[in-house]
Amino acid sequence: MTSEQDPRALIAEVLTATDVDRDYVPRLLELLDVGDRQVRLGAVAALCVVADEHPGAVASLVGQLADRADETLAATLALEYVADRYPTVVEDRLDQWETSVEIDHQVERSTPTRGESDDDEVGRTRVAGEGADTDGRQVYSDEADDDDQRQRADDEDGNTIGGRPRAADAEWRSPVEYESRFDSISILAPRERRRYGDTYRTRGVVDETEYAVAVRLLDGVDGTDGSFGTALATRLDEWQAFADVENVLTLYDWGVDPRPWLATEYTAETLADRDRFSTTEAAWHAERLAGAVTTLHERGVVHAGIDAESVAYYGNVIEESDRQPPLLDNLGLLSVYRHRFDPSQFLDPRYAAPEYYQRRFGRIDHATDIYGLGAVCYRLFTGTPPYTGAFDGVRDGVLSADPPEPSAVADVPPAVDDIVGKAMARRKLARYETAAHLRQELRSLRGDDE
Repeated sequence: MTSEQDPRALIAEVLTATDVDRDYVPRLLELLDVGDRQVRLGAVAALCVVADEHPGAVASLVGQLADRADETLAATLALEYVADRYPTVVEDRLDQWETSVEIDHQVERSTPTRGESDDDEVGRTRVAGEGADTDGRQVYSDEADDDDQRQRADDEDGNTIGGRPRAADAEWRSPVEYESRFDSISILAPRERRRYGDTYRTRGVVDETEYAVAVRLLDGVDGTDGSFGTALATRLDEWQAFADVENVLTLYDWGVDPRPWLATEYTAETLADRDRFSTTEAAWHAERLAGAVTTLHERGVVHAGIDAESVAYYGNVIEESDRQPPLLDNLGLLSVYRHRFDPSQFLDPRYAAPEYYQRRFGRIDHATDIYGLGAVCYRLFTGTPPYTGAFDGVRDGVLSADPPEPSAVADVPPAVDDIVGKAMARRKLARYETAAHLRQELRSLRGDDE
């Protein structure tokens, strides 16, 4: 099966096959939106066949159909069939879907992607080998309540997206250490829940040099999972190739055993955790992010998920006034995950471009990144996201109303209104043609500051 395959031939292949592959789902979902009515209805029938052949995939399929149900009758028809056949699975999945998309966005989100409160100081390092882990590679803080905290974490919801149980430390450390470039990996703190998976703060050693490393075990995926696994591997290879680019979080290594994992630079916070910047500081951060996106686009890569939580910071400064570089995280992952999971789990709807809500605004491409940069600039200059409120209100605002101008929210120059407004234009043709153009205008806001 290829994306270029004739739609009618593809549908016929699914309807007549004796062993239907679930990898047909992404292409069939695309056919629900085509102009040819017969193709749309054929895609509905083919999706129903795939659901019958792969009951285990029904929960994932329901989320994708529900995301489209408001826009296309075909998706509604397929969803009704699946609901009739698998009522319990569909009811449970729709409950999860509604909970995930109807979040109250009045407060800057940090959960569910952040871990426990920092009050327990679980990130403090102590000397390897002093704990119960005699091989010296599990070096949690020695606070008296650490065991209780880890037990609380273990008592939380034990399943991640896609139903995969969370891995215990001992289950992943040895295989990851064996597969990775690191000679050894020491776990410095209990896991945190972040976007795309369980994340561990670790120390990685290569040739006696230590690195602060975040090991992330990805949710709901199998490294050998057909087209999804292939697409994920492509994106991770692309991300790893940007290790030489400033303001892109370094992906040191990745692998698939015991399940897909990443090893990146460790960062302690995101833009969503930080207070408002001064105009000069905001321009400095925004220009660097625009520069990183410029390089991505010049090499043919789209980030696809730029928002306040995809901009990471090391968080290890001594003085609060010390400058930290912004780092783009999760490079390209949303372009893979959005085809299988609800995108609002991985992209804050308040920063999402119109094309994420309605296909009439076009594909997810370079222009989408420029919108995301504009939305992040809004956050940098004002300290607030462009839109606020519940999901429905945010969606309606993105599709039909401009956010308040930054100068109406904070004391910023009028030029900020013009720059942010153009980057966040509803229609792609009205946005900056390139991220380089946006970067050039941001530089003018900095004056003589270097």
